[in-house]
Amino acid sequence: MNSTSGRVSKMTAVRLPLSVIHEIDTMVGKGKRSKFIAMAIEKELKRQKRLAYVQNSEGLWQGELVPDKKPGEDDTLAFVNRLRRRN
Repeated sequence: MNSTSGRVSKMTAVRLPLSVIHEIDTMVGKGKRSKFIAMAIEKELKRQKRLAYVQNSEGLWQGELVPDKKPGEDDTLAFVNRLRRRN
């Protein structure tokens, strides 16, 4: 096991499209490919965790969050425009 930036790491084989590899190498350089990929994966893992949290927290709110919103009114822009027309 290696240590990258103070953290224990393990080598693993992952298949990536050549176009992605070339783009990474062009952007950050071949010597920094692993670090870039690890950071990108960590960022996506955090995003997925936040998304799961939000999806699992539906229904936690007491009462209506937007009391003036009509049932089935999913279009935020339409909702805001309707509120603006009222005022």
